[in-house]
Amino acid sequence: MVIIDTSFKLIQELVKEKISIEDLEETLANMGFELDEVEGNNIKIEITAERTDLVTPQGLARAIRSYKGFETGYQEIQTKKSNYEHIIDKSVKDIRPYTKSFVVKNIHLDETDIKTLMNTQEKIHQTFGRKRKKVAIGVYDLNKIKFPITYKALKPNKIKFIPLDETKEMDANQIIEHHPKGKTYSHLLENKSKYPIHIDANNQILSMPPIINSNKLGKITTQTKNLFVETTGTDENALDNIMNILATMFYDLKGEIHQVKITNQDTKQTTICPSLKNSTRTIKAEYVNKVIGININTKQAQKLIPKMGFNVLETKNDTITVQIPSIRTDIWHEIDIADDIARAYGYNNITPTLPNISTIGKMLPINILIENLANFIVGLNYLELKTFSLTNHLDQFKKMNITPLDHIKLGKNTQDSNLNMIRCWLTPSLMQALVANRSKQYPQKVFEIGTVIIPDETKNVKAKNQENLVCIDVSEESDFTKIKQTLDAILTFLNVEYQTQEFEHKSFMPGRSAKIIVNKKQIGFLGELDPQVLTNHGLIIPASAFEINLDLLNDLI
Repeated sequence: MVIIDTSFKLIQELVKEKISIEDLEETLANMGFELDEVEGNNIKIEITAERTDLVTPQGLARAIRSYKGFETGYQEIQTKKSNYEHIIDKSVKDIRPYTKSFVVKNIHLDETDIKTLMNTQEKIHQTFGRKRKKVAIGVYDLNKIKFPITYKALKPNKIKFIPLDETKEMDANQIIEHHPKGKTYSHLLENKSKYPIHIDANNQILSMPPIINSNKLGKITTQTKNLFVETTGTDENALDNIMNILATMFYDLKGEIHQVKITNQDTKQTTICPSLKNSTRTIKAEYVNKVIGININTKQAQKLIPKMGFNVLETKNDTITVQIPSIRTDIWHEIDIADDIARAYGYNNITPTLPNISTIGKMLPINILIENLANFIVGLNYLELKTFSLTNHLDQFKKMNITPLDHIKLGKNTQDSNLNMIRCWLTPSLMQALVANRSKQYPQKVFEIGTVIIPDETKNVKAKNQENLVCIDVSEESDFTKIKQTLDAILTFLNVEYQTQEFEHKSFMPGRSAKIIVNKKQIGFLGELDPQVLTNHGLIIPASAFEINLDLLNDLI
């Protein structure tokens, strides 16, 4: 959840219609948000984290106006063409590769507007911007800047300017070491030989993103009438989304929005910001009724959709084509539109009904199997562990002496650079747990029943969950026979007959590993871990293990 600090007076002004505090509270509740706190004129509103467009009071007021019917659907903003150019130099490619910007003219900001702007900027930084790692925003006095602006990287000792709220010139190293913002965000430029800067045609440094702006160019007052707004980050689409939201905010503040041409010297591509590119989706009234549990027709749905800030482009039979505004970054699937229709319909107006089924709820067979197995294996003196699903290529493959298996990769913008994939088998996860406990007394016998994620193009999300069981025995006497005895006990408990078939697996010693076969299908493998695998993990005690696909086993028994 995100808390928006604003004033009731400002919300009233932006909504442009008479609205009481009680009416505001009820409206927010119906929309799925909450009036969190009221202290005189100051109010705090709690919104859901995915609604980045509501971080600004102007965006929130737009949503309220649509929901209350004060205006219909999404009101487009107007932008003006210009000759402003913003150049992305090749030097930032491997540091912080993207920037977007636009210009605001003839805007009149009072102290409340400036405070709101600062709060909005910080909220975006801390939430959608992932503490400035993904998105960092800068706002400057346009009258003090000469275009074109260049976004480039220089060595720290070549970067010198007076940072915001300082009086003396500092170089980049001094800013990182001594300035409060430098200390807080220095990790974002850690291990970089060059730091990114924005610099204008007069060689004035506007900022060193994502750390700090220039005090001379980046200080906004009530006298500032024209603005240059930029954002930098690692995800170009994320920057576009944020600039669309900010451009809409400044437009609602009566500013004129002027486009900026962004020229990337590395990719040779040119884009215009703000992009304000709307998208479309189709949805069926039948689908809405099914997932929400209501009974509305296409005409009724067509009236509800604009309440949530969408425009209806076309209706054909049961299908509605919906225009998704550029600021609605939260719409990924038809279910998101259905959820908004439910809010427009009013959750309080939905009559709860018991499903018309004759069955009684109970545990799924796979969960029964998992519970029974866990209880039984504990009786074999194994300790149950639970490890994390997020991992990395080094632990999953290289340390296990195998070439990479099919797996789900994570994006480049993970908070922890050591996490770059989702595990596709369990054994490496338990090996890491053993590493963490290698100072403890041996023998150590551990097991885990957990989920792995396997790529699957036949699925809607291109992947499937799979429940696996892994057992590892670490002791001086650990060998193939000993781990097979554990496997024998478990499958005998399940009344399952199985065979083993020799095969080679690089994680196990040659001639000491085997497939586990049930009803002519391989459900897993077992063996003695190769000494090189143990060395890779810093372990010196022999270990043996087996891993089973429980979903497949459950289908076979």
